[in-house]
Amino acid sequence: MKVLKYLFLFLLVIFIGAAVYFSLQDGTYYITEKKTIKAPPELIYEEISDFKNWNHWNPWTNSTDVTNTLGEITTGINGNYSFKDEYGNGSMTITSLEPNKSIESKMEYHTSISDSKSVVTMTLNPVPEGTEVVWNIKGEDGLKNKVMNFIFGLDLEEEIRPMYKKGLNNIEEYLLIEMKKYEISNPGLVDYGGGYILYKTTSTTMDQFSDEMAVMLQDIMKYMTEEKISMYGMPMSIYEKFDYNNNSVIFSAAVPVRDRVIPASDAPVLCTYIEPTRAVKVTLKGTYDHLQEAWEKGQLFMAQQGYISGLQAPFEIYKTDPALTPNPADNVTEIYLPVLEND
Repeated sequence: MKVLKYLFLFLLVIFIGAAVYFSLQDGTYYITEKKTIKAPPELIYEEISDFKNWNHWNPWTNSTDVTNTLGEITTGINGNYSFKDEYGNGSMTITSLEPNKSIESKMEYHTSISDSKSVVTMTLNPVPEGTEVVWNIKGEDGLKNKVMNFIFGLDLEEEIRPMYKKGLNNIEEYLLIEMKKYEISNPGLVDYGGGYILYKTTSTTMDQFSDEMAVMLQDIMKYMTEEKISMYGMPMSIYEKFDYNNNSVIFSAAVPVRDRVIPASDAPVLCTYIEPTRAVKVTLKGTYDHLQEAWEKGQLFMAQQGYISGLQAPFEIYKTDPALTPNPADNVTEIYLPVLEND
């Protein structure tokens, strides 16, 4: 009996000593991974702020070893999802967010022998190359977790950091694909109603076209603001003459206005009237890199239908403002190729 008594006391002392030892160990963890992603904050925020989108990039929600269940609300405060793996189950719940800047969530994880709570944040910082995404998790292990980590040699940082790196790489890979998507509509014959425009004309290379157009449109918009003239349609480019082979173009950047404007002789813009015309119309949804392909599709349609190019110059209308369209795949450009009326 004395042997059992001493053995019990010995084990008790070891237990108490171990409890004291582990309770004195620092159980806090603060793990951060960051990456600069070549995408605007608005697009990244859309991916990280709605749990429905996490299967696009999150290594855990993509894992076949984890079962995920979306909550009734998946975005905004209290948006949530739950998960289950071979060790236990847990949940993620959004607790705070700042649109296009950050999202903070509470994560809970329960197993048969331990429970844990942590705070997960993702912060978006605009940088010249795109957006720096900072992914962080912080929390504190309880006594049970400290003991289990010691016994099984677990290291949260070694487990989490590679997954965070993979997740950030996945976000960039997914968004780069999404931003390159485009669609070109089937060409069709339409009647364009015409109207007054304020415009500027220049000659340049095709390589410099976009930059020149942007500057010219800014000048026109500045003039309209100063003169309190309202837009009566979306900005457009009129191709007076272009030659892809020689990389040259003469074009006008223009903004439609409701009525005829008579600018002063020293004004930076001119005003003219575009006559109504019948034209082959092609719509490009996507980046401007695909404009030539859209033009060629329209020109092929003209040739197949036997249409003859009209006297008016072809033009493009930009239905979206790139500055207000985070995803370049959502840009919409309408191409009009005037044709002669059939006799």
